[in-house]
Amino acid sequence: MNRFQTLFGLTALAVLTSAAPAAITDLAISTFDSDVDDWTVRDTVNGNVTYYSPYWNASGGVPTGHVQFSDITPGGYVFEAPDKFTGDFSVAVNFGGVSFDWMADQIQDGKRASVILWRDGVRLAASSNPDPAAGVWHSFDFAFNTNIAWQIDYGTGNQLATTADLTYVLSGVTGMDITGETWTGMVETTWLDNPRIYTRHVPAPGALALLGVAGLAGTRRRRNA
Repeated sequence: MNRFQTLFGLTALAVLTSAAPAAITDLAISTFDSDVDDWTVRDTVNGNVTYYSPYWNASGGVPTGHVQFSDITPGGYVFEAPDKFTGDFSVAVNFGGVSFDWMADQIQDGKRASVILWRDGVRLAASSNPDPAAGVWHSFDFAFNTNIAWQIDYGTGNQLATTADLTYVLSGVTGMDITGETWTGMVETTWLDNPRIYTRHVPAPGALALLGVAGLAGTRRRRNA
C-alpha cells in the first residue's frame, strides 16, 4: 500500500465518521392510522377510577388518524398508553425523548399539556411551557435529559429530576399518561395523535473504524492481486 492509498483511506474514514447521521428509532409509537391502538381514557372522580374508550377519527389528525375524548364527568381524565409504552427505555436517556401531537378546544389558565411516566408509584412528568393555545394542534417533544424541567415525585413531593432519576424510571416504565383534562367542569374536548418514545443512535466509533480498516485492507488486496 502506497502513501497515497493510506492517506485516501484515512481521509475516507474521517469523512465517514463526521457524516454519520443519528438515526431515529421508535421504541414505542401509536399513529392512530387505523384504530385507537389500545389507548384508553382514565377518569377519576373522588378517588373512583373509570375507564372509557376514546373516539377514533380517520381524518383530521397530524396528518391523518387521531383519537379524541369529550369530558363527561366533573373529575379529571388522562389518555392512558397501552402496554407497548411500558418496559425498559433507558437507551433513550440523553439520546431520545417522548413526543406527541395534541389539541384541546378549551384550556383554563394554568392548564398545560403534560406527559407522565410511571415506575410503580414513582411519577416522572414534563409539561408544556407556556400554556398551549386552544383550538390548534401542538407538537410537543420532551427530551430525556436535564435540559427539560422533568419533575420527579417519589411520594414526598415534586423535585427536579436528575439523570439518575430519568434512568431509574425509564429502565422500568410501568405506565404512561398524557393530559386530557384542560378545564374544570364537563366542557372540553381533547385530541391526541402520534405519541411515541424514541431514541437516536449514532454508529459506534469502533464500528466506523472497522469499516475504514476493511476499506484499506481491500485496497491492499487489490494491489497484491
